[in-house]
Order: sequence, then structure tokens, then C-alpha cells
Amino acid sequence: MLDSRKRANEKWLAKNYESITIRVPKGTREKIKEWADADGLSMAAYIQQACKEKSEKS
Repeated sequence: MLDSRKRANEKWLAKNYESITIRVPKGTREKIKEWADADGLSMAAYIQQACKEKSEKS
């Protein structure tokens, strides 16, 4: 990938998205990946959906 394209992508991501880092006990990442795969989602989409569902229960 060209450096100019990479910089443009990074700029767009910074403008449109936020990043969250979480730490989980060993083995948890793989469980989340399995659950996400079973639902046909990426891990990020699965976690976002879970957060949304949890917030709607409140």
C-alpha cells in the first residue's frame, strides 16, 4: 500500500472512529471469537451488539 493511501486511511479512521482497548483473562478472546463466528459477526461487531443489547435492558 502506498504511504499516501495509508496516511489517508489513518486520517479517515481518526476522524470517524474511536478505539477502545480491553483486557480479558486468557482464553476469553478465543471464546468471544467463537461466539462472534457462530453469529457470523466480527469480534468488534459482536461486542458492539452485546453492549447495545445490555444498554437496552437497563
